[in-house]
Amino acid sequence: PYEFATGFRGTYYVLFIAYALAIIAVSVSNFNLGVFALLMVFVITLSYYAQPEHEYYVWSHSQTPAKFLLDKMKTALLYSTLLSIPLIVLLSIFFFSQAHILLLIMAAGYVYLCCIIAARYSSFPYEMGLAQGILLALCIVAPPAAIIILPYFFNRSVERLQPILK
Repeated sequence: PYEFATGFRGTYYVLFIAYALAIIAVSVSNFNLGVFALLMVFVITLSYYAQPEHEYYVWSHSQTPAKFLLDKMKTALLYSTLLSIPLIVLLSIFFFSQAHILLLIMAAGYVYLCCIIAARYSSFPYEMGLAQGILLALCIVAPPAAIIILPYFFNRSVERLQPILK
């Protein structure tokens, strides 16, 4: 996966900081610090999708645009799960009564990750513009808006990728 290969190389040390914060959260019994560490992992993962890749890397996939987007989302969800599962397990063991909060944060992180992937390709081959940024901010401020914004971005992405992925 292009995004995680390039993104991870530049942010692996920040992930270690997030894991260290989770360990500190457990040692001082501060659940909020653990939540911050988990949010850090998701923000780092979201940052991997800030820059679009070269058209050639998209063109090399012999898939329909919808399948391409779904595969990108599946890959992102898998790798973000792999990065966040140590935190989820650690925090769930020591803060079992608040594990449901961790699962909600993880679910929200997944939704935002899918939104940013769809937003990224809705302006492909260019970078995301102000309109995509405003809609993404709306998703963060009002999470139920993602129910409308994610399909919009997805359909727009399919239209933008159609000429490249024939």
